[in-house]
Amino acid sequence: MINGNRSSERAFTLAEVLITLMTTLILFTISVPLFTLMKGNDYYSELSIDQLSAVIQWEINQGRSYTVLDHSLSIIDKQDRHIVMEKYEGTFRRTVDGSGHETLIQNIEAISFEYKSPSILMEVEIHDQHYTRKIHLP
Repeated sequence: MINGNRSSERAFTLAEVLITLMTTLILFTISVPLFTLMKGNDYYSELSIDQLSAVIQWEINQGRSYTVLDHSLSIIDKQDRHIVMEKYEGTFRRTVDGSGHETLIQNIEAISFEYKSPSILMEVEIHDQHYTRKIHLP
């Protein structure tokens, strides 16, 4: 038996669909920035770069002379030791008089130095993030 009255059928109204779409768009708009904040590596990478910059700044302040190359720094300290800071594979390391090495930062993809008086511009790429720091010269 067919009922000729269609009022018993239920469907979404245009207002209900629009409200649902607006709510979904608002949630997506809020969630995209939250996902970028949840990366986790940014804070630790930023802290590592700040520590590296502080170590280099200290070495230059304690040194008598320095040489800035594209991917390394060479420093002669007050005790006439030759200190080289350079990228080696995925690390940035410090060597003294060509022997031994001390790892200053790991998992770097690229590092470069540029002399811009009165400072050195250090650019580091780590975890697909690009960081720039200025190292002030004495």
